[in-house]
Amino acid sequence: MRNVVLYVNVLIRIGVAGLIWIAGTSCAPRMIEMEGHRVFNPEYIWYLESENRDRWQKPDKVIEALQISEGTVIADIGAGGGYFTERFSNQVGKRGHVYAVDVQDVMIGLLKERVKNRKLENVTVIKGKFGTPMLPCHAIDIAFFSSVYKEIDDRIRYMKEVRRCLKPGGQVAIIEFYKDRGLVGPELADRLSESEVIDEMRSAGFILIRQFDFLPKEYFLLFRVADAS
Repeated sequence: MRNVVLYVNVLIRIGVAGLIWIAGTSCAPRMIEMEGHRVFNPEYIWYLESENRDRWQKPDKVIEALQISEGTVIADIGAGGGYFTERFSNQVGKRGHVYAVDVQDVMIGLLKERVKNRKLENVTVIKGKFGTPMLPCHAIDIAFFSSVYKEIDDRIRYMKEVRRCLKPGGQVAIIEFYKDRGLVGPELADRLSESEVIDEMRSAGFILIRQFDFLPKEYFLLFRVADAS
């Protein structure tokens, strides 16, 4: 009898695994077209907020690596539902500020709801444009992009806009998925290599100052303006 129960359990697990695989192969695309631009599909916002993300995104270690402290002004560009925005808000405190930027109305709605419900008084939600984040000039200590940089069309021009928003000594942090590490994240064809990002940022007037390797699925690059002392 025990062997029969074990056999049935195995069949159930195989069946569930098969259903998951079938669902995964027929699910909605992870990026969609919006006004002629490819953007993150908001149908997957549930995954961005899942506990599973904490395990591979390691947000606490990301914040530690960026040395974000009370008083820091950070722009979370492509903030989505506010996964990092809320954490930044708690870290920078009352003397700091977070600008949460997104181009999708659905994300702007989610961000505003999160700011209201969690009482994040040091967060400003901004509806960005595809060509500019609509941030104030010379106001930002860190411009942060988590799996967003690849969605920018004219990236060099856009990052020059970001450069104008930075304070003297300001930095840009870019996290993107490796091209060859698993299926979690954007479709493989949408991913960029580290060298592509570094070359484009150099053309936009930035130099690479740090590379962090503690994220299992993503590379993590930190830049500053090239002519900064």
